Amino acid sequence: MKFKSILMYGMFLLGVGTATTSCEDMFTADNNLVTTDLAPKDTLYQMMGILKSMQKLGDRTVLLGEIRADLIDIDPNHSSKDLQELANNTVSFDNVYNKPADYYAVINNCNVYLANVDSMRNSQGTEKYYMKEICAAKCFRAWAYLELLKNYGKVPFVTEPVLTSDAAEDIVANEGSYADMQTILDFCIEDLKGYAYLNKNQELRQAYGNQTYYGMQYKSFFLPVRVVLAELYLWRGSYTGDQNDYINAARMYHDYFTFTNEEVAVDATGTAEWLDYEFRSMSVNYYLGFNDDDYEAVIPMDTTTYYGVTSGIRAVFNSSYGNDYYPAAIPSKQLEAVSKSQRYCLHESTEQGDTCYYNPTDVNHYGTAKARMGDLRYYCVYGLNTRSNFAESKYNSNFSPTIYAVAKYGTNTTDLKKPYIGLYRKNILYLHMAEALNRAGFPETAFAVLKYGLTRYVMDNYISEDEFNRLCEIKSWGFGLEERYYRDKPELSGKANGSFVIWPSTVFGTKIMKKGTPVVEGNQRNIQIGIHAFGSGNVEVDNLYYLDDAATLANLQDTTVCTAPTPPNETLATEEEIAQYKEDSVAYESTLVENAKIVADNKAYLASPEVRAKRQARVSQLLLEEEILEGMFEGYRFYDLLRYQMQEQGGTGIGTVISLPAHYIGNELYQGTVDKLQGKPWYLPLPKR
Repeated sequence: MKFKSILMYGMFLLGVGTATTSCEDMFTADNNLVTTDLAPKDTLYQMMGILKSMQKLGDRTVLLGEIRADLIDIDPNHSSKDLQELANNTVSFDNVYNKPADYYAVINNCNVYLANVDSMRNSQGTEKYYMKEICAAKCFRAWAYLELLKNYGKVPFVTEPVLTSDAAEDIVANEGSYADMQTILDFCIEDLKGYAYLNKNQELRQAYGNQTYYGMQYKSFFLPVRVVLAELYLWRGSYTGDQNDYINAARMYHDYFTFTNEEVAVDATGTAEWLDYEFRSMSVNYYLGFNDDDYEAVIPMDTTTYYGVTSGIRAVFNSSYGNDYYPAAIPSKQLEAVSKSQRYCLHESTEQGDTCYYNPTDVNHYGTAKARMGDLRYYCVYGLNTRSNFAESKYNSNFSPTIYAVAKYGTNTTDLKKPYIGLYRKNILYLHMAEALNRAGFPETAFAVLKYGLTRYVMDNYISEDEFNRLCEIKSWGFGLEERYYRDKPELSGKANGSFVIWPSTVFGTKIMKKGTPVVEGNQRNIQIGIHAFGSGNVEVDNLYYLDDAATLANLQDTTVCTAPTPPNETLATEEEIAQYKEDSVAYESTLVENAKIVADNKAYLASPEVRAKRQARVSQLLLEEEILEGMFEGYRFYDLLRYQMQEQGGTGIGTVISLPAHYIGNELYQGTVDKLQGKPWYLPLPKR
């Protein structure tokens, strides 16, 4: 049975259940399954009902986070009033994207299901029969609440079914029912964290057999609970500043990425690369990497309005017949500026030595394809798919003479609807993990996510002893991991196994150069690379992409080069030579002691709160920039800025008006951001009825 048929059939059965009155204002009591003692078929139909209510939020998860930010401009001649309001941050109450009722439809469906399902019913054995569906409903509810909080700040908080319009009106009118991010996320985290202690991961997601929808298994329609928890912890930590939340967020990301036999690595083959040292020819595999395999979950959308809710996302970003090949949204100058400001590093390694070549900074070098300058992801995602002088425009003056396409939403120009909206793309999750690590006090490891990718080799070679030891205290929940490389190193295995530092070398590998030859340390198939390397080249050897600035490094002390004196021949040496040897030996031993002290002092200095704070500030800037380069057009940018400011100023301290990171103010690179966003509202206006 196809997905569309299941939705239609399921919703038909729901529709003939107990009728309720519908309230079409901010909070909608529209769930029609008001029963007890749900039978297995009822739970299936209810799950399909929840998925159908999620469809209304598909496009909005992208547009609310992207159009309100600084990386997109809206064409006023080829866009709706609603999109223009989003772009200007002047959203009205009747804006089509300002409908919190659609989020509460998901929440109320979940509340009804959870209130009526027999959560204690056992299947064969001890496992609860409805565990997967209960987990799914709780994940959907938590996701919807987090989306509401990101967009409205403080919202009505309800965990019981709302079945009448009078009850809905009472909730909206009662200010006491409104709650902030901490209160709601406290509940959601407590509601879900028990699943993170189970020795299960994908097994916690419902699948309903082996059916597929446009190549995707049904399992991808349900949210992975460890990822949901990681995001909840990251946002709560951003709001409260609690270090434990950041640590738990990093723990959840790590446990999801490294769960045995279900590991998630970045796709190191999907990079954009220059192929010659003249910077003339390219490999553009990056733009091919946006399919269902890159997302850890999706919102399935119908492809025709006959069956249900369809996505209009392609018509916003891409040329199609339906929009006369004029997309509503185009990249801003700000996005181009950030992309072009990056330095691409091309590394050559020979037995004679290593050389780094950097892309030309003269924009004229790139001819008409000026988007090739800097980081190549922008060119792959947008510029690569732009064709000028569209021949069809000669026959219809309404058609744009140029075709535009954002590869993340497909490259064809038909009106075919996108069958899903992707959630939790793995590269973005790695960046969020780095964000949590940095805020938790692990800037070296966060930087490694950007520059190297996380593996056993990287943990052993690029992370300091101090940070490594502290990472060992972040133990996995629900399962244990060990590293075979440490089996003969009991001093490591004892403290490291079962902790964040374990990225099994049997699964994850690092590619390094030895005397001009690429060598893989660890697994050959799942090569981990730094996220910045997807568009900026061999960043693992790029000295321009650094953690510590010159001032920090200048405070390090140099050790003294010394060589052990050669013992004199006992029978031939003179008394003077023997005396000189003894004197040299004393000096040598003294130098070794002094060098050991210098090494210890340097370690202590680099582990000091002063240096850690400088590193955290540096990594925060790099991460916020990387989230532009990796997440462009996907709906993350506005929320990244919001979360960053929460981290800097405290969630309760950011107010209702946008204030931007301090390093943006006066920075020519981000002047466009300041001009567009500074002083605009953080949150959408919340209807009060």
